[in-house]
Amino acid sequence: MLQTVLAAIGLTICIAMALHMVLPRRARSRVDAGLDRLGAWLRGQIDRATGWRRRQRQTRAAAMEAERAIRRARESSSRDKPEGEWDGNVYRPKSFEKPKKPH
Repeated sequence: MLQTVLAAIGLTICIAMALHMVLPRRARSRVDAGLDRLGAWLRGQIDRATGWRRRQRQTRAAAMEAERAIRRARESSSRDKPEGEWDGNVYRPKSFEKPKKPH
């Protein structure tokens, strides 16, 4: 059974290649362009179907790395700099809150 199916597939491919060789140059290039578009579309569909998990993983990893970088910046700034406040990922030292002296 499997041998018959494989033989039928091989025969179909051979006939398709023979017909492709018989076509005039313009028709052959049109068929080739259509097959290229079909192949690109199929690759896109496969990438879209299999790539969503990879994109989710990359998004999650990027968010975790950003959080780690913000935490490192907060920790290093609290040790090395005077007291201040964090507003999101922006550090505002208390020294900026002093009123300016008039001249």
